Amino acid sequence: MKIRNLFAALCLFTVTAVHAQDCEMPISIQLDENFSNVPQAAQSVLYQTLTRMATESGLTTSSPITPFVLTVHCDVLDKSNLPGPPIRTVYNIGVTFYMADTYTKKKFASAYITLNGVGTGEVKSYINAFSRVNANRSEIQGLIREGKSKMIQYYNTQYPNIMKEAQRMASLQNYEEALTMVLSIPVCSNGGAQATQYGMQLYMSQLDRMNLYILNQAKAMWNAGQDQQTAIAVCQLLAQIDPDASCYSDAAGMMKEVKAQVRSDIDLEMREKYHDQIDLEKNRIAAAKAVGVAFGNGQKPTTTNLMWLR
Repeated sequence: MKIRNLFAALCLFTVTAVHAQDCEMPISIQLDENFSNVPQAAQSVLYQTLTRMATESGLTTSSPITPFVLTVHCDVLDKSNLPGPPIRTVYNIGVTFYMADTYTKKKFASAYITLNGVGTGEVKSYINAFSRVNANRSEIQGLIREGKSKMIQYYNTQYPNIMKEAQRMASLQNYEEALTMVLSIPVCSNGGAQATQYGMQLYMSQLDRMNLYILNQAKAMWNAGQDQQTAIAVCQLLAQIDPDASCYSDAAGMMKEVKAQVRSDIDLEMREKYHDQIDLEKNRIAAAKAVGVAFGNGQKPTTTNLMWLR
């Protein structure tokens, strides 16, 4: 498949995706130990609760680069015990949800609900309370709706700056970082289609680099020794080269050369391109995002000071 055809498919896929489903907005889930007074053992459950709530509300937590955060603050409003055995602890907890921009320290939206939790001890009571969080509650839906509106406004105005910085990173051959930045721009924002197309260009540049490295490894191995065992190892390397990589024709030629010299059937054919155009494009976008996520997960901090939200 030619690159120009790949981009044509991309445009079609992008338009289809926007109309077929609500646009996913990237957000991070964060808990600050100094901000949240939730017991440590229950914080992981709270984190998963927030992640589930975000996902059910059309937000994505997989993008590693985003200025936006979803977090909470909890206050114990009442505590009592139920007679046993076993004795159970009852908590009435006030939970304030926040969506905010951590770069500019602007609070986008907030919502307040109360939760009741019953369990054999403090931690279990908290866990049972958090499990009652429902993304369909009107307070939470209002929070998400207002937060999303302000998030899309941010990308509508800031995407040229994000693109410019991504291009600067790419010029330094920091393709993973550039890819992470550009694919953080939602497809439904003003610059979404442009960002996705540029992200695919970055991905193909990175793909070419990786595949050329594999090809050079195969050449070095073959030059060092041209026996049957080496031939099999060389073909295994060559079979990894992507059909859309710029060095694919060289790799295919080398594969034929290796087989001809060894004069033996090697059941390791180069991958053929029997892919539907749109399905291939979906795979490319998913792979590009995976590169960005892997890079970003190694960069982002696990917690942020969110005391300014209170």
